[in-house]
Amino acid sequence: MQIKSGARFLTAALLAAGIAGAAVWAAWHREPAFDAERLLAQSKLKARTFKGEVREVPALNGKISAYLMEEHSVPLAAVTFRFARAGSAYEAKPGTALMAESVLLDGAGAFSRRELREIMKEKGIRLQVSAGADNLIFSLSYVKSFEKDATDILRAVMYAPQLNREDMALARRQLAMIKQQHEENPGRQLAKLVRHEFYGGHPYGREPIPDDETLGAVNAADIRAYLKKVMGKDNLTVGIAGDMDVAEAEAFLSRVFGDLPDKAEVRDLPVFEPDFYREKATEVSPVSAQSFVTAAAQGISRSDKDFYPLYIADYIFGGAGLSSRLSRAIREKEGLTYGIYSTFTFSDAVNLWQAEFSATPENTDKIMAIAAAEYQDFYNNGVSNEELELAKKSLMSSFNLRFGSLLNIADMLEQMQYWRLGKDFLKQRQAQVAAVTAAAVNDAVRRRMPKSFDAAGGVRVFEVRGGLNAPK
Repeated sequence: MQIKSGARFLTAALLAAGIAGAAVWAAWHREPAFDAERLLAQSKLKARTFKGEVREVPALNGKISAYLMEEHSVPLAAVTFRFARAGSAYEAKPGTALMAESVLLDGAGAFSRRELREIMKEKGIRLQVSAGADNLIFSLSYVKSFEKDATDILRAVMYAPQLNREDMALARRQLAMIKQQHEENPGRQLAKLVRHEFYGGHPYGREPIPDDETLGAVNAADIRAYLKKVMGKDNLTVGIAGDMDVAEAEAFLSRVFGDLPDKAEVRDLPVFEPDFYREKATEVSPVSAQSFVTAAAQGISRSDKDFYPLYIADYIFGGAGLSSRLSRAIREKEGLTYGIYSTFTFSDAVNLWQAEFSATPENTDKIMAIAAAEYQDFYNNGVSNEELELAKKSLMSSFNLRFGSLLNIADMLEQMQYWRLGKDFLKQRQAQVAAVTAAAVNDAVRRRMPKSFDAAGGVRVFEVRGGLNAPK
């Protein structure tokens, strides 16, 4: 489980499909593009596991800071930064964050859409913008010799997007097409069911892609006002990885973020009081023969003192893929589904523990019954020392896989800052996992997790039932 906010199924209901970050490069360009990925693949960085020092780099008189991991084996750098409480759930005008995500790379400053994408291709610059329910996130990677070009582009996108009428209209048409595709996707139908039945009138219950009238009402002035309000020094977290020392990182931070206001003008998110004790919500899908199910219960915060015991508990029960208890009982032994898993997820409104699977309609009730029985044994009898040691070994040995690219490292560093894990998290994490005992796991499960895998125990179930081949 990675350190991240949001849930795989439920977050899909909250996050709109981005179109701004997927640039289609011009095939007619005569000169070959600078291939940063090829450079990385051919370097010694490819097989590296990172044990480097993480430094906190302050800038602008301490008003902002970044977590930095230096890696000078290749001339590449990656930066991830987030503006908290800046996502679609916080917007004053529905659709503004989504439209911002969709058009920010369609021309900025002196760069037209075509010019912007050409220079990014030629110089190995990658920039993505993502507006989720909670946050606005930017990811940038570039070849070190083109750092000025990269920062010029980033500043133009942040502070001077063109927001041409034609680009706005194109974004609306593309979003309308994506919305139509969602109507024919049973997973998206499940997300919609969760939005309506679980989140209701809360901002998390809004459609991830608003209707044409709502999107049409969002104009360039709305987007500029939104960006000006939600981007501030006080709600900013930054992770930097690659060929950059402390002095260079400080200069980067000052250049890119120096023009931000000291304080963002973010709105408050309405309080959400989830109800996990209602009976299953079901809807029939006319476009799928498969059923899709998600079960949700109260979760924990990332900073909770019980995080590691429950993190390992979840891994044993449903988070370990094919080796989890759920998968062995339901997939391997009974062959009722191709996959079933569980996970803890985090968001500003509510932290969740979820289990998810898909199956034929006639098997969903069987799966839920087996899952309930497995969970009761898990809850009542706990995990064994053998299970615990295998889980800890797997979680510890796989940890370095998160460092497969500089951008992955930058993401991790930013999340460490966002979740206030401390700059020494990478050194402490393995010891924290290793220190967990079976007694601690079992105690945390009985105190913090549902008493049973049903509505009476605090597990809310949502099902989109396959109806494509149902008798007429």
